[in-house]
Amino acid sequence: MSSKPAHLGPAYGAQFHDESVARAYAARPPYPRELFEWLSELQRPRGGRILELGCGTGDLTLGLSARAERVDAVEPSAAMLAVARRRAGADEPRIRWIEATAEEAAFDGPYALAVAAESLHWMEWEVVLPKVAAALTPGAVLAIVEREHVGPLPWDAELSRLISAYSTNREFRPYDLVNELTTRGLFRQAGRRTTTPVAFAQSIADHIECMHSRNGFSRDRMAADAAAAFDAAYRRLLERYCADDVVRFSTVATIVWGSPHGDRDGDGDGGGGGGGGAGTAPHSGQRAPGGVARRS
Repeated sequence: MSSKPAHLGPAYGAQFHDESVARAYAARPPYPRELFEWLSELQRPRGGRILELGCGTGDLTLGLSARAERVDAVEPSAAMLAVARRRAGADEPRIRWIEATAEEAAFDGPYALAVAAESLHWMEWEVVLPKVAAALTPGAVLAIVEREHVGPLPWDAELSRLISAYSTNREFRPYDLVNELTTRGLFRQAGRRTTTPVAFAQSIADHIECMHSRNGFSRDRMAADAAAAFDAAYRRLLERYCADDVVRFSTVATIVWGSPHGDRDGDGDGGGGGGGGAGTAPHSGQRAPGGVARRS
């Protein structure tokens, strides 16, 4: 079995414990509403307990809580959970915020659905996937979620060069998360869907800050002069395309669902197959050559 890609190692994943990264999460686009409807449909039974792996600052958690008996939101970063707990709706009694790694957390199933949104690539797959499989109800699935820009964007090529120059993750290489899992016998895909594109707009300042929520761009780990130089160069680039200081693009979420550890029959009415999942080709701001790895 091949080793896990080096750019997904724990030293890089540790960047998501940084307070600067947790603060920058607010600049990320929201998940499309359509995604929450699909996740509700995947529950077995519908309205049951949901296990969320790597909940971050709660972008998905808060939308899931109204659709579940309970959401167990597992997150190892104290900085992320501190932000999550301050958000409106975070005191909903159906949410249990659990500060722990997915590898160490005690899962309190059975769960009608497990979800990993922009997080699973950082985990120890051989440990987590069997744990999830054992915690699911019969017929329940693991859903792997990624959100991304609809591209290409006009500045993608130039942004890629900036990322190559400034990212602190020097070991990045393109990869396909679902393929990595299926070739290891840890996941069997049952379906895949991508939401309808949703228009999104934010200031240039917020768009740049969003980059600092990503692996390789933690302000706590970049030299101060390097972070300032990156911000200035990216601003100059965006100003050539966004004359009114507003960055406009469309976003989608892709969901791949199936059986963790390959020991259950997936409930797949959306097509089958092993590869083609989330976390594939490079893309501006989401996954890019030169160092933006996925937690995204």
